[in-house]
Amino acid sequence: MLELKKELGKIQDSFSRISEIIYQTPVLSSISINKALNVDITFKAECLQETGSFKLRGASSAISALSEEEKSRGVVAFSSGNHAQGIAYASRELGTTAKIVMPSDAPKVKILKTQEYGAEVVFYDRDKDNREEIGSNIALEEGRKLIKPFDDLNVIYGQGTAALEVMDEVETEFDMSVVCCSGGGLAAGTGIVLKNSLRNCQLYTAEPKDWNDHEKSFIQKNIVSIKGEKHGICDALENPQPGEITFRINSALNTKGLSANDKYIIEAMRILYDEFDLIVEPSGAIGLACILQNKEICQNKKVLTILSGGNIDANRYNELLGIDDG
Repeated sequence: MLELKKELGKIQDSFSRISEIIYQTPVLSSISINKALNVDITFKAECLQETGSFKLRGASSAISALSEEEKSRGVVAFSSGNHAQGIAYASRELGTTAKIVMPSDAPKVKILKTQEYGAEVVFYDRDKDNREEIGSNIALEEGRKLIKPFDDLNVIYGQGTAALEVMDEVETEFDMSVVCCSGGGLAAGTGIVLKNSLRNCQLYTAEPKDWNDHEKSFIQKNIVSIKGEKHGICDALENPQPGEITFRINSALNTKGLSANDKYIIEAMRILYDEFDLIVEPSGAIGLACILQNKEICQNKKVLTILSGGNIDANRYNELLGIDDG
């Protein structure tokens, strides 16, 4: 049984440890978007976070919970980019070293930023290699602490601090939340915060159509793995299945799943740029994309969604939106 008050306390403790590292990102709304969609949407702009995504919260939370002895041995993580940057930045700020296992085809901007923050990058082939196995081996051989991108309670508590900031800043009683989902850490942390005071708030994960393992898992009431799907535009959301810890929490919170195809993801990116002048990566715009594609269940609702990241190469961004940068 999930003890909501106890779990909320852990998120509040996490916030006290990381508040000097993270940036309290803006909470935004748009009259024109709300009117066009007949939905009252609150956006949490984590694309403006240090390192460009919410992942810094969980990374800082996990590293700040380590002992001095553990920090002296360093950390290791595996990530397609946003968790990598969060771990690299937090490691630098909290006095430890980081080694990051990244796919060789990760966006160049994410690789370069991870290296700029001082981490050593180890590349792997995402179609042939097992990144978790590589990370575990490094942890064993070098004595580093492995910090998983989502299936770690301290990471989940850190991710929940984004929703904590929202609830402290606005008085909206949300009817639902639509939160981007790879392994489920942000959704779990957000859900814990919302359900503590808004018991009737319906929680939804947001995923691309071809990588909707949470949506399928919630329907089956068991962890379902995505196999053999081609890589899409949401590189940060292509984890093949929910985490065991995150799935347990999200299931206990009665979370349901939504998904969107590329057409709506790109439309969401365009809307966010036109309305807020925000550059949001496809994975970061998936919440709004799911609202666009599933408008019927959002009508007349007060909705929270998190713009989870903005790390995208300028040429790739222009290509997706059909912008001529010549």
